[in-house]
Amino acid sequence: MGDAVEVLFVSACSEENTTCSVQDLRTGTDLMKYKGGGNAQHHSLAMLGLNYVLAANTMKPLLHVWPINKQEQMLSLRFVLPGKANAMALTPDGAYLLVGIQESIYIWHMNTGRMLNTLSKHYQAITCLRFTDNGEHFISAGKDGAVLVWDLTFSIAPLDNGSQEGSEPLYSFNDHGLAVTDLHTGIGGIRSYLYTVSLDRCCKVYDLNGGIMLLSIVFPVALHSVVVNRMETSIYVGSAEGKAFVFHNWRAPRMKEYHLEEEKAQAFIGHTVGKPITSLALTMNAQQMVSAGDDKQVCVWDVVSRQLMKSISQNGVITNLRIRLLSPAVFQPQHKQPQLFADSLKRMISPPDPNDYIDLLITTEYPKGRGKPKRNFNKCNLDPENSRILQKIHHINLGEDDDAINFSEKTLESSEQSPKEEDVPSDVGDFDCDNIEEEDYGEADTNSPSVQKLIAENRRLKMENEKVAEIMSKYLANQSKNVKAPPERNRKKARKN
Repeated sequence: MGDAVEVLFVSACSEENTTCSVQDLRTGTDLMKYKGGGNAQHHSLAMLGLNYVLAANTMKPLLHVWPINKQEQMLSLRFVLPGKANAMALTPDGAYLLVGIQESIYIWHMNTGRMLNTLSKHYQAITCLRFTDNGEHFISAGKDGAVLVWDLTFSIAPLDNGSQEGSEPLYSFNDHGLAVTDLHTGIGGIRSYLYTVSLDRCCKVYDLNGGIMLLSIVFPVALHSVVVNRMETSIYVGSAEGKAFVFHNWRAPRMKEYHLEEEKAQAFIGHTVGKPITSLALTMNAQQMVSAGDDKQVCVWDVVSRQLMKSISQNGVITNLRIRLLSPAVFQPQHKQPQLFADSLKRMISPPDPNDYIDLLITTEYPKGRGKPKRNFNKCNLDPENSRILQKIHHINLGEDDDAINFSEKTLESSEQSPKEEDVPSDVGDFDCDNIEEEDYGEADTNSPSVQKLIAENRRLKMENEKVAEIMSKYLANQSKNVKAPPERNRKKARKN
């Protein structure tokens, strides 16, 4: 297959027949051109594994598909959408497709082409869609300034109990005053950070685990793009004035809203002034940043010195920019790509197929729908045989008299014995330890039945002692906060003794 290199997938609006081009990031040479799909919509370029390239048309309700090693799109496939796409996203495994059409989100299953659900919680057109790194949740943003976090499982399989909870977002952030132009999710799934930028000049940082806003950074100009390095220590944003700025997280301010002055902002200057930077990407080692925008230039920067290293001219206004680590051999035409999706996308929500489900007998009804069982970690789930030992320890901690904590012989024997273990009878009798140590046993005496029984009895008692010690440690750990002091009369007895 050859050595892997970092390549650029760039889509530009031009009069040529090329929808997307692939270029070597190091040399700038063209590796492949995908033709016949018109102009690709902003935030609507995706890769299905290492096999296919997908792009949504800006003028028509079409989704174009190319094999990664062919210039012409697949003639046997024409994905017709219910409307012109504003944004598009694929799960990391390529199983589900999201398309934002006006203010609604359409969800398809790629292998079957079934439309699973439509979500309509935005009040204006959707601008971008993103999945978390594990694909369990996705985020939508729109011109209404709203940022919604969705659970993919509940979105594709709404509850059948009559409630609308399956179509409700997990979180709703309405902190932006103008249209949200781009967003970025970190590593960690629902426990990651979310970064959003908007025309209101703000870059906001959210904690997806708690659903709260952590920081709002106000820049001097409107923002159009954002990208964050893997360590999430540096935030790079592209502005409407042709400048890219960087904000370092390790020096995050203590206030919730921070105004970044233009004189103190660290800017990447090299694009045409007045032309917005609409796409940003980082290389695999995060040492170089790639920016593109309306000035038809792809610029490669050194992130430390903020110096322009290279500029690659394009044929039109750039709408999408992606960096992938690929081997140039994947573009060879002799490779045949497997078909990973259906022949077409359904235009309406498909009714459930009984063959797609497994029948389960559920005797308990859950009228509240989504929820998690509450767990009490202060309690230990112990066997019945250990409950009596815990009771005795509890009485000792309370400082009760010996008569109150004295168990009968039968109770102690039943608590010490386990139903799965058999006591080894001992008919050795009473031994004098001093005499045993003084005698010199040979090999025959060591292997005698009486000695073996004594060893087995000792082993059994040792195991029981370890088990009791473990139970006591667990109990004391849980009861350490609620231990009562012993009565005054018991303390006096202890001092007398």
